[in-house]
Amino acid sequence: MSRIPDLVQDTRLDTTFDDRYTVHHHDDSDDERNARSMRRAEVWQWEHMLARGGCGEVWLQRCVQGGRSHNWRAVKVVPRETQVHYISELEAIAKFSQKRYSKCFVKLFGWYTAGTSLCIAMEYFPLGDLQKQMSSGGPIAHDDVRDICFQIMEGLHYMHREGFAHRDIKPGNVLVKSRPPASSWWVKLSDFGISKRLEESMGQLSTVKGTVSYMAPELLGHEPGSPVQIDYMASDMWSAGEMTFRMLTKSATFSSHRALLRYLDRPDLFPSQEITNHGGSEDAASFIRQLMQPSPESRLRSGQALEHPWLRLYSQQCNQSYTQPYGEPGSTLTPPAIPMYDS
Repeated sequence: MSRIPDLVQDTRLDTTFDDRYTVHHHDDSDDERNARSMRRAEVWQWEHMLARGGCGEVWLQRCVQGGRSHNWRAVKVVPRETQVHYISELEAIAKFSQKRYSKCFVKLFGWYTAGTSLCIAMEYFPLGDLQKQMSSGGPIAHDDVRDICFQIMEGLHYMHREGFAHRDIKPGNVLVKSRPPASSWWVKLSDFGISKRLEESMGQLSTVKGTVSYMAPELLGHEPGSPVQIDYMASDMWSAGEMTFRMLTKSATFSSHRALLRYLDRPDLFPSQEITNHGGSEDAASFIRQLMQPSPESRLRSGQALEHPWLRLYSQQCNQSYTQPYGEPGSTLTPPAIPMYDS
């Protein structure tokens, strides 16, 4: 593994192994009990595999001793040959596990090594991902799609503002914490395996990774004009638009690669009618179309998307202003003045 950033190193778990158990050793303080140092052991048992992919496996673990806030977790097991690619994922998930961001992102509980494998312990979601929800029935109701889309866009806003692009927005990377009828929708972004800091991804071409059916046209070599740069933040917005279209219609925005090329040549061919035909509002159609403009420069930024009429009500309820958030390219706003008080 390459040099580990401090933020990642701080989340490494002191770990030993006992037969089929994973044991973490913690040296905590407990202010409520006035205890400066409390040694405790946390014992986890492997249950069963949840998923397998090209970069490793995801397993379910149950805490059988010493647990505190959670008794179940998902553990991604990454083989040695691909570990170098997961430093950026660990850095991103560690950063966005902080309390101020955790409503939008899967929590990291820590990481450790087991033999030649890297193990990343994360929040477990029994309801699975958004792809599972979309595959189990018809199109998701309009108001539910808007609720889900707002939460995804809020997460993207945090990522983009803090200098990260996700680069693989799709339903399989949106995990469902709760959903109707038992509760309201609550989704979180996951899988930062190919995320990049914007300073790394802006101003240079990079290896194109992601899921082809959700990729922006510039990632497929179809950017109008001269593709000198790839703006991965703008590519995230296209992917979010594609996902929103599919949630509403249960079909792809463009039926074929040829249909996509026709749209890039004639933007008036965007299939807005498909959205309204499936119960989507005119605002929803406008929102998706503005996310999926052929030119990356013409797409809504994450902060602008949260101020679009289709999502504005949710933004107002959160009592936040997202128009041209600080740190996004093109922003001309200055931070509000900080009140000064006499000492």
